[in-house]
Amino acid sequence: MKNLFRYLRIDEWISSKVTMMLGVAAYFMCLGNVGIYDAAKILGAYFLFLSMLAAISYVANDFSDMEADMKVGKKKVIASLPRPVIWLSFVIMALIGDIPIMLCAENKLLCAALIIVTTFMGVAYSIPGIRFKERGVLGLIQCSVAQHCLPLTPLFLFFGFDGTNAFVWIIWFVLSFFDGLRYILIHQYTDRENDRLSGTHTFVADGRVNIRRFVIALAISEGICCLLLMIPLFAAHKAIILAGVMFNIALEFCIWMVLNVYAKKDWIVSFDSVPLEAFLNAIMPFMFGLCMMKINRWAGLFSLFILICCYSMMKIKLGIAAVFVKSKLSREKQKGAEDL
Repeated sequence: MKNLFRYLRIDEWISSKVTMMLGVAAYFMCLGNVGIYDAAKILGAYFLFLSMLAAISYVANDFSDMEADMKVGKKKVIASLPRPVIWLSFVIMALIGDIPIMLCAENKLLCAALIIVTTFMGVAYSIPGIRFKERGVLGLIQCSVAQHCLPLTPLFLFFGFDGTNAFVWIIWFVLSFFDGLRYILIHQYTDRENDRLSGTHTFVADGRVNIRRFVIALAISEGICCLLLMIPLFAAHKAIILAGVMFNIALEFCIWMVLNVYAKKDWIVSFDSVPLEAFLNAIMPFMFGLCMMKINRWAGLFSLFILICCYSMMKIKLGIAAVFVKSKLSREKQKGAEDL
């Protein structure tokens, strides 16, 4: 089981991509007051689709990069598997991810078209012959669109892209695009030396631009998008929205203090704790689950599911924040003792 998780690289996409996109589905369910039965059906099928799409993309990347990874000493499960087993795994993943959402969708033809385009774009980043990974700026854009924007399109089959929904959809796409772009820039930045050693050409490895400035601009833009998205839900769910936003601000401040001030690390361009990661992938979907509980209390299971998926990520972030809180309390205690 451990090798299966490592093969699919579940820990790398479950709380960095899947939970956020599930949150988008929950958001539209809150706006449309979707019943619990329909909500469970859609969320279940969409979760399988997102999970297998991410797994296919990551396994395809490992398959394409096997030789390069061996050059830099990376050991991955896929390198020890026979080719037929790898190809069979792609078929199984596609069936598990695509059949449920096809069954749920009324427009089967459009659903099939969206699945084909999304899956193709998901693997096009790394497969030989296309390999957007080595196409500079175009590669960055393609990766962000393929992994963060296109997977949202099957939700059109359930919530539409018209009327008042259209403006909200645009904000979600902009937010997802900027988030994906920021992640791939950080990923290429942290991998730049390995890429240079293996002869892999990426935007960051080949360029001389100030990546940090781009990442900061993207993070600010994402924050603005988040605030805009909260407006439609704020009137009906003030307490939940305010509590979630304030908790995130406190968490990010504590993490910034520990990483930037105490540890002297560059918080902005590392994966130690990516800014807004907790809010987009855990706090925001969790909030939307709580908002859905006004329709049916069983929707709370969605929030619980988000917590389970994000447990490892949030444990790390809360652990980092706890360092600051403990140091602050220790200083206050020491100061109080000195005053006495």
